[in-house]
Amino acid sequence: MLIRQARPTDIAEAYAIETMSYPPEVAASREAFDYRLQTFGRYFKVAEHDGRVVGIANAVRLSHENLADEEMKQTGASDPEGRFLCVLTVAVHPDYRGSGLGARLMGALLEQAEADGLEAVLLLCEKHLISFYERLGFRYIRSSASEHGGIAWQEMKRDCR
Repeated sequence: MLIRQARPTDIAEAYAIETMSYPPEVAASREAFDYRLQTFGRYFKVAEHDGRVVGIANAVRLSHENLADEEMKQTGASDPEGRFLCVLTVAVHPDYRGSGLGARLMGALLEQAEADGLEAVLLLCEKHLISFYERLGFRYIRSSASEHGGIAWQEMKRDCR
């Protein structure tokens, strides 16, 4: 299994995994995926197996810690020079779930954030995923004000320094 930076030719497969993994009201748009790759390509990772994309993780840089900002989930509010990395998608093809691939993809994002000297990595997750992220070194911050997709999101943070 190869974890690597995404390429433009990966977007169709990556987006298909996004729509398999999240309900329509939560999934990012195809345009948002294009934007993330163009603007934050170093934070768009894919897992490749036998020549096909089977997992994705992507993030954007922010200059603030406000995770309730709906714009950051599409194409606004991000800052290419921001000191925080906000993880927006971690998704694995159903055939590969439970294999540790999500943790490996997150590891690639964390490694990149640390190499780039960022202050912290932030994310929103559902309650049942808190322990997964805690195992990766994140700490629970609070229940989020974000109402994205009608889900009760939880804010988590991992310092890079």
